Parts: sequence; structure tokens; C-alpha cells
Amino acid sequence: DGLALATLVQSVGHISGAHVNPAVTFAFLVGSQMSLLRAFCYMAAQLLGAVAGAAVLYSVTPPAVRGNLALNTLHPAVSVGQATTVEIFLTLQFVLCIFATYDERRNGQLGSVALAVGFSLALGHLFGMYYTGAGMNPARSFAPAILTGNFTNHWVYWVGPIIGGGLGSLLYDFLLFPRLKSISERLSVLKGAKPDVSNGQPEVTGEPVELNTQAL
Repeated sequence: DGLALATLVQSVGHISGAHVNPAVTFAFLVGSQMSLLRAFCYMAAQLLGAVAGAAVLYSVTPPAVRGNLALNTLHPAVSVGQATTVEIFLTLQFVLCIFATYDERRNGQLGSVALAVGFSLALGHLFGMYYTGAGMNPARSFAPAILTGNFTNHWVYWVGPIIGGGLGSLLYDFLLFPRLKSISERLSVLKGAKPDVSNGQPEVTGEPVELNTQAL
């Protein structure tokens, strides 16, 4: 998954930001870095893309080896509360990595954005696979649930990542590296209007992110 996401960021990051994850899009919305309309369209596309991809996989995979299409499930010894907490922290670290590496205020002094994001996703999977299957992406969890008709504890894979994404956005934009925007500027972004430049720094308005993908 990490290598797949790194490839997507490298390939189409300059076009859409390569969110491919409703929790990431929600984090950018919470940080007032994209409009409500754009966020809705992104999330709809992510869910439709996930279901379409899973449907293709379902149709070309022999029934004997199809299984449950890697449906995210909780370990029997893990409660729903524990699982939600795990998903919160897994997505929190992932969103923090994305916000830090995508931040245009770093003036391009980065290594590979694509690899950093891919490694962050891989790290989350290595830690969380045993507990929850490491959802971290509601669209990824939604697609196999739809095709298999199994929604047992499915809410965990929405609530955890959405909360984690929102917390990651607030932590980065208001504590670690504050983005100085007035309330009116934030509202203008949410409504789709382009805000004024503040303190000489260009503000992100939900447009595609310019990524520095030059490896060290």
C-alpha cells in the first residue's frame, strides 16, 4: 500500500494532491485549505473509485481465492473503543506527514514527498494491521464492505480516521506550524473564494499542490 500511494503521489500529486482518502480530504477541509464543494467532490470520487476498483478485482478473481477482498476486521481481542483509538492515531500520524510534506511554506527544501507519504502509510499498516487491519482510509474500508455485504463494526473505519485526520490538521495548522489566517480568510476558502496573500506567503485554496518529488 505504501509503494502504491507513493506512486500515485509521484504521478498525479501535481494534479489533485493525490488524497485518495476521505480522511485526508476532511483534514484539508478542517484546515481551510479547500472549499466545501471541492471536498465533497473529492470524497465522492474516492468512494466511487474504491468501489469500482474493488468490483473489478472481485470480477477477475476466482471465487476459490477471492476471500473477503481484504475486508478490514477487528482482532477478536480488540474492543471497538480500542480499535477506534488505534485508527485515530494511525490516521493522525499519516495526516501530519502529509501536511508537513505538502506545506508550500517549506520552500521546496525536501527530499521525496512521495516516499515520505508512502513510508508513513506503510508504518501505519505495520503497527495497526494486527489490531484493526489498519484501515486509515474510509474509502478503502467501504469498498470491500459493499461488495461482501459485511458492515460489522464498519463505523470504526469511518469515525477513527475522520477524527484522526481532523486532529492531525488542527495539530499541524494551529500548534506545530501555525497558518496565520483570519476567520474571514478561512470562510472564503471554504466557500471557494481565493483569499488574500498573508504575510508574504501564498495560501492554499484547494488547488493542486505543487510537490517537490526530487529524491535526496
